[in-house]
Amino acid sequence: MNSNEISVPKTAAELDIGQGIGLPAEQRADTSNWTLPPYNRWTFQRVQQFTRTVRVPRAENSSTLEDDHRDLSRIAFLDSAGEQTTVDEMLARSYTDGFLVLHKGKILSEQYFNGMDRSTLHLIMSCSKSITSAVAGIYIEAGVLDPSALLTQYLPELADSGMAGATLQQALDMQVGVKFNEEYADLDGDWRRCEEATGWREPTTNYDGPRDQLSYARTLTDRVSDHGAVFHYQSILTNMIGCCLERAAGKAFAELLAEHIWTPIGAEQDLVSIIDAASTMSFEGGFNICLRDFARFGHLISRDGEHQGEHLIPASWLRNCRNPSEALCEAFSASEYAEVMPFGAYHNQWWVRNPSKGITMALGIHGQMLYVDCEREFVAAKLSSQPAQDNIEMAMDQMLAFEAIADSVT
Repeated sequence: MNSNEISVPKTAAELDIGQGIGLPAEQRADTSNWTLPPYNRWTFQRVQQFTRTVRVPRAENSSTLEDDHRDLSRIAFLDSAGEQTTVDEMLARSYTDGFLVLHKGKILSEQYFNGMDRSTLHLIMSCSKSITSAVAGIYIEAGVLDPSALLTQYLPELADSGMAGATLQQALDMQVGVKFNEEYADLDGDWRRCEEATGWREPTTNYDGPRDQLSYARTLTDRVSDHGAVFHYQSILTNMIGCCLERAAGKAFAELLAEHIWTPIGAEQDLVSIIDAASTMSFEGGFNICLRDFARFGHLISRDGEHQGEHLIPASWLRNCRNPSEALCEAFSASEYAEVMPFGAYHNQWWVRNPSKGITMALGIHGQMLYVDCEREFVAAKLSSQPAQDNIEMAMDQMLAFEAIADSVT
């Protein structure tokens, strides 16, 4: 494909999006539209201006990421349509804000677009789930949190909900039969009500429901399947996992994350999370981090939780995450997500791209992706502000590009 033929999205500056009454209404980002295009080109780098937030502090001294820069732009691959393209073409057309590649802890490529820079905090959406999983895994392996226990053991408030009878492990694997429709475009659906309850969006004038995620979960009383029967991706489950962890550990998640991961890995910027009215973090998708810290977390995962000789996350947990059972693979293959990963799976809040090779991913809507190849100690991190919540073609192209890069440099 000739680079002149690439349709390059406009940046936030070119769209003249911002805040303030001096801007025309159609260019003004506010609490009602910040998650929507085209405003997200600007707002995903400024989430704390639109929501309640809490900070997880950075390390006093950030860890060093050595430079081994290479020109990856011309690496070619076949995209999801079977057409030859290159890494730089994929980045140009997929609303990229930041892109970083690590191999054995060294930076091979680091690029910023759309006004983003090294210090910018960017919303990572559902990649937050995998960070939540990492902290949960520490407490599961320590025997503090029991994956076989019912959710109601930690959260008795759910006794009359559609989650009653489900185990923590079933929540980790997204196999809880509660009725919850994660249809992002439905402005009157479950996801919109969840956003209003958890602090993501200002409630509509007719909303008089819960203002925190646990209270909202109690209103989900119906089921669509037996627990453990099917793969049913539901972000509300991650919020319940985080709540279970806080109850079991007796501390706020922000403290747990800072103590066990964020400070020890030498994060160079704070992690900022959306919180609800009860000050509970948005475990399912509300974390905001800088690109380098995103890659640092990926590098930690690629090394089975080891950092500078210390195991921050138990290797047994991470190996379990990338080795789903046959039953989990079968459940995934029967779901709509098999279109993107036909031989994949979902386990412990991680997408398993290739179970046979131990390739795992953290994925978030609007183009967030962390690709981890543990065998090759290879990490690719991409932050984006795509207009569509789910763009299958762009997601597949990103994965194919990362695989092509890994094949080329390792």
